[in-house]
Amino acid sequence: MKGMYNGVTMKLRYLYPYLSTKCLSLSKPAQLRLAWFDWYSGHNKNARLTCRHFGISPDTFYRWKKRFNTNNLKSLEDNKKNRRPHKLRNMSTSIEIIRTVILIRKNNLEMSKYEIKEELKRKNISLGTSSIQKIINRNPSLLNTQHIKKLKSRKKRHIARIKAGSELKDKYPGALVQVDTKHLYILGKRFYLFTAIDCKSRIGFVSVYLTGSSLSGAEFLKEMVTFSPFKIEAIQTDNGSEYLLNFHKKCEELGIKHFFTDPRCPKQNGRVERFIQTATYEFFNWQDDLVDEILMIKEKCLEFNLMYNTKRYHQALGYKTPFEYLEELKCSNLVKGKVYGI
Repeated sequence: MKGMYNGVTMKLRYLYPYLSTKCLSLSKPAQLRLAWFDWYSGHNKNARLTCRHFGISPDTFYRWKKRFNTNNLKSLEDNKKNRRPHKLRNMSTSIEIIRTVILIRKNNLEMSKYEIKEELKRKNISLGTSSIQKIINRNPSLLNTQHIKKLKSRKKRHIARIKAGSELKDKYPGALVQVDTKHLYILGKRFYLFTAIDCKSRIGFVSVYLTGSSLSGAEFLKEMVTFSPFKIEAIQTDNGSEYLLNFHKKCEELGIKHFFTDPRCPKQNGRVERFIQTATYEFFNWQDDLVDEILMIKEKCLEFNLMYNTKRYHQALGYKTPFEYLEELKCSNLVKGKVYGI
């Protein structure tokens, strides 16, 4: 907007000379309309010149000029409640067709307006989708509220995303175990490789499943607890669906704390991410005899678990195997009189 009135912060120079401050009680659009009529009063009441100056149409100016009451500045406010027409057009659709649409929709609330149109077409009834949607909107009993109810029930089952403290990583074996999942493709078929590694002792465990559901996650958790030579107190996962519902319930049953990483932050689960690379590049990529049979792949997982924990030297452990490092921790803890469930 060009000229003297730039923005809503303005002074009334012509219409109300005694008012030198902006009208704080008016909204910004109303203050702008007041600026129109103030400029209009100070320029010989030239409406066309005012419209060109403010860049508005004459119809808009005259419509607000008719509404404007100089004794009531609130008349420049846009009351959106009075925009509804006084007379509304009624639907021209016959009562029989409306009842048919209501009956079809009540039998199946999931049926869309396009499916209802096809259903009516097979009954030799021609009706547009807009008319069908109007009938649905005007009958609250036809609105599908099942999805909203399901969404509310999911919110009730919402799991708190608790973050693990950084000191748990190197506290003692079992203080924090990182868990993650990777897709494993064998002969074009996809499997789900669940992996876990203890942050302190570096003892790792892998197992494979046909699905990546929370049921598979709960089954992996049971296998991991059975395999672990020490008590697992806490685990850390990402926010994937395989670690919710059944997996989280199994954690509560076993008395294991469940921590989550931040979204899109794989570095917070860095040790299990590196463990996945080791399992993939040093073992599974070299298994040329693998076929897409779950039992055979599980046997290979057991073979890898034995090799990784008892034969592979770990640089972070001073080139000791994870089991050797765990035995050293046991001896040092006995000397110090510490007991951590190992």
